[in-house]
Amino acid sequence: MSTTPTRRPDLLRLDYDTYRALPAVANSDLSRLRDALDGRPPRTQSTSNEGALSFGTAFHTALLEPADYVAGQPGLNDTLVWWLVEGVKLNARLAELLEQGQPEMSVLFTEPQTETFCKLRADLVVNQPDQPFTIIDFKTTNARDADHFLWQCSAYDYDRQAAFYTDALSADRFLLVGVQKNEPFGVFTIEVSEQMLAEGRRKYQHLLRLLKAPGTAPAYRAEAVQAAINALGQGE
Repeated sequence: MSTTPTRRPDLLRLDYDTYRALPAVANSDLSRLRDALDGRPPRTQSTSNEGALSFGTAFHTALLEPADYVAGQPGLNDTLVWWLVEGVKLNARLAELLEQGQPEMSVLFTEPQTETFCKLRADLVVNQPDQPFTIIDFKTTNARDADHFLWQCSAYDYDRQAAFYTDALSADRFLLVGVQKNEPFGVFTIEVSEQMLAEGRRKYQHLLRLLKAPGTAPAYRAEAVQAAINALGQGE
């Protein structure tokens, strides 16, 4: 008995600025909405936060698009960035996936439960014949060990990202790769479980429903939630 191949949305090669400008809801937008719902202040670009973001961006560029890496940026340790990249590539399994995969691919899709127009940008997508369709996301981390990184996956809502991406692309598996920024510079690979995906799915669908119906937010968070939605350009 034949089966119909999975129809996945197209993988798009877009530069980052073009992707950011797309009028669709991203996982990072859901994080801002979550912050409002949890009573956290809107995120500001503090100096320390900028440094963390810059390092993470530099690492991703060096790992996934090395030809685009710009050395000598203020406050960045180029040697450390490339040291972490080398640590990832010393893992034979990850090195093979990096060779096979398509980096920094963008996707546009409509989330079926809420009919919300969404977008995502995957670090690496591996779509090879007779292999599971795989999405890989790399995280620089201060986690002490693999168990600590696994805890972070839930606490930092990496499970929500995994479910959001997996459902959008009907992926067979999602790998989260934690790369320690400090000694011993370990690399932790976690294949996201069905249990983690279920919890992440609950998180993102709850936030998408809230985006569609902000009036369902608790009264004491209503103003903050509406302000976050307006800031995302989703308010009426």
